[in-house]
Amino acid sequence: MSKKLHISLLLLSAATLIFEINLTRLFSVAQFYHFAFLIVSLALLGYGASGTALAIFPRLGRENPQHSLRNLSLAAAISILGAYLLTNWVPFDSFSIAWDQRQVAVLALHYLALAAPFFFSGMAVGLLLTAFPKTAG
Repeated sequence: MSKKLHISLLLLSAATLIFEINLTRLFSVAQFYHFAFLIVSLALLGYGASGTALAIFPRLGRENPQHSLRNLSLAAAISILGAYLLTNWVPFDSFSIAWDQRQVAVLALHYLALAAPFFFSGMAVGLLLTAFPKTAG
């Protein structure tokens, strides 16, 4: 694995971690503290789903890992921005979820939007680790 790929992996992992920390702090203030734990769960869900996708489709992105890394990193960046904008434009009100059924759909939309950056980041990291197994550890 080249030095460029190491730096790309470092920057992608750092950006994803910063996004996760930002969301936990934002959700603990904007909603309640227990919604901060939701972000940790969604990050684990995104990484787990990406690992599952790589296990089900083992040849996914292996033909040209550098090209796939670029596309997955771009998808992660766009989904980070999109998730942040969507959660601000379509607010979730946890108080009214008992009587307003639309809030259940909003919560599901937030789940999907917030798990997507972790999925794409996990795909990129997993792809690099499977494409270059000798330099993984």
